[in-house]
Amino acid sequence: MYVAKVFLDTNILKFAATKLPRLRPRKQLVDWGGKTIEVTLHDFVEVNRNEFIVNPVLKAEAELLPRLAEIGKLGKLEYVMSGETMIESWGLRNMDSKGGRFYGVPIKVVKAPPDYAYILAGGEIGVTPMERQFRFLASIKHKRFLALQKITGAYQGERELNRNQLLDAFHIWCAEHNECKFFLTLDFKLIKVLSKSKSTVRVVRPSELLAWLESA
Repeated sequence: MYVAKVFLDTNILKFAATKLPRLRPRKQLVDWGGKTIEVTLHDFVEVNRNEFIVNPVLKAEAELLPRLAEIGKLGKLEYVMSGETMIESWGLRNMDSKGGRFYGVPIKVVKAPPDYAYILAGGEIGVTPMERQFRFLASIKHKRFLALQKITGAYQGERELNRNQLLDAFHIWCAEHNECKFFLTLDFKLIKVLSKSKSTVRVVRPSELLAWLESA
């Protein structure tokens, strides 16, 4: 049985963090030594930040992620990402979901096109892993990577590269290098931009990936 390889964009990991353990404060009156006083108590709750998404289209797409994760657990899709995806996710808030990374589905870490290694911590004082990552990616001069930088908008003339779009270009490059069929993302702008370019990888939203599975 053919199993499609799907590269996960970092924002998929973010929107899949839907079981955040939090303390919710509430006021309560208690009797203390014959006096009634108001105290603040905290209840343990699970927060799903996707419930507060204003864009109805984005919210609907995010709600499809658990279904795609279950399909992956059944072995009908192979999910992959690169080490740079993990580093990018370190800079995101609210990633401590009790459901695990992408609902606990197995995710294979694949190699990036260049054979490389760089120091994430130590060395220059005050430089964060994300800053080291940016410097490294900005130093790569591979022809395809440079082309993808222009497509995604990371390269804007002689001005400094846009970090988020530089990472988009790198992730797409990794997906192409590892012969992925799909690049799954909730970045609608990226989908629109890549749909107009030539790539061996199809950049899709969750509903499009599900539609492909149903028609396969």
